[in-house]
Amino acid sequence: MAKTANQRAAKLREGIDRYFDARRAEGRFPTEAGMLLALDLSEEEYGKLCKSGPCRKEFERARLARMDWLENQMVTESGRAAGCMNALKQEKNGGYADKGGGQREQKLVICLTGVGKGAAG
Repeated sequence: MAKTANQRAAKLREGIDRYFDARRAEGRFPTEAGMLLALDLSEEEYGKLCKSGPCRKEFERARLARMDWLENQMVTESGRAAGCMNALKQEKNGGYADKGGGQREQKLVICLTGVGKGAAG
C-alpha cells in the first residue's frame, strides 16, 4: 500500500511540476484552482489526498512554490506588492497576517492643565 501511495505522490509531483513550468512560461501565477484543474482533481479528491502523507507533502511543496512566486513578485516587480500581499493573506497561499495580528486599543489623552478661565494668571 505504501508503494502505491508513493507512486501516486510521484505522479502528483510530475503533474504539479508540469503545471508550474507552464505557468512560469506564460508569466502567470500558479493558482491552487488552476493546479487542481491541470491535475484533473475535484476539491473532494484534493481534500482526501491532502490527508495522505506522501501526497500531502507534494501539495505543501506546491503551496511553498506559490508563496515563493508571490514573495518574489512582490519585491521585484513594481506595482505588484499590494496584489501579491492580498494573495499571500489567503490560507492556501501562506496565510500571512498583517503586522500586529489584531485590534490594538489606542488612547488619546488630552491634558488640559493651564487651560481655561484664570489659568494663565
